Amino acid sequence: MSSLIAKHFLNNFQKSRRAISAASSFGRILSSANFRSNPPSSVLAFSRKLECSSLQKRLLYTETDQDMSQHIAKEIENEKKSSGGQETEYLKNWKIVRDGCEVSMSRSEGNETITVEFNVNNATDLVDEGSEDYSNEMPQMICRPPFIVQIKKQSGMKIRISCQFLTELDADDGDEQEVRDKFEIVHFSVCKGEIVPSTYVCSGETMDGEMYEKLMDMLDERGIDNEFAKELIDFSTNYEHGEYIKFLNTFKSFVDEK
Repeated sequence: MSSLIAKHFLNNFQKSRRAISAASSFGRILSSANFRSNPPSSVLAFSRKLECSSLQKRLLYTETDQDMSQHIAKEIENEKKSSGGQETEYLKNWKIVRDGCEVSMSRSEGNETITVEFNVNNATDLVDEGSEDYSNEMPQMICRPPFIVQIKKQSGMKIRISCQFLTELDADDGDEQEVRDKFEIVHFSVCKGEIVPSTYVCSGETMDGEMYEKLMDMLDERGIDNEFAKELIDFSTNYEHGEYIKFLNTFKSFVDEK
C-alpha cells in the first residue's frame, strides 16, 4: 500500500517539474519577445543616435557632391570659352601620336628618323605681361614641357637629347643683338638599341662648351630650332588645355555617380 502511495506521489512530482519547466521556458520566450518589441530606452536612444548620425553624414556628403558638380560644370564652361572653340593645326610636317598626356611625333629626313617625345603633365605655368611670345593684358597659361629629341640612323645607332625650355628671365642674357635660344640641352646619350642604366649620359652643364654649341647646331639643321620651339609651346599649350577639359569631365562623372 505504501509503495502505491509513493509511486503516485512520484508521478505527480514529475508532472509538476515538467509543468514548471514548460512555464519557465514559455516565460523566457515571452521575455525575449517583449525585449525585441519593447527594448530598453537606452538601446532605443543609441539606435536613434546611430541612425541620425548616418543620415546626417549622408546628407552632408550629397550636398558637397552637388556643390562640387556645379563648380566643375562652371569650370568646364569657362575653359571652353577661353579656348575660343578654334583648333589650329600645328607641326604640319610631323606625324603626331597622342596617348593621353604623352605625345610623340616623328618624321624622316634622308637616312635619319627624327622623333620628339614629351608629356604635358605638370608643365604649365603663368607668363608675365609683356612676354615676348604672349603679350596680353592678363597673364596667360603656357605649357613648356621638357622634350626628348631622338635622331636615329639606318644602322640603329641613335642619339637621344633631353631638352628643356628656358623662361624669359633665364633666356635674357642682356645682349639684345644675339638670338637667344628658347631651350637648352640637359643631357644626351649615344647608343644602339634601348637605353639602359649602364648607358653613359653626358650632362649639358659639364660638357665642353664648343661641343654643346655644335650639338645645338645639329638640332638646328634638323629643324629643332627656335621656330620649332615656339610651335611646340603653342601645340602643347593648346593640347594641355584640351586634356584639362577632359579631366574635368571625368572628374564630374565621378562626383555625379550615385
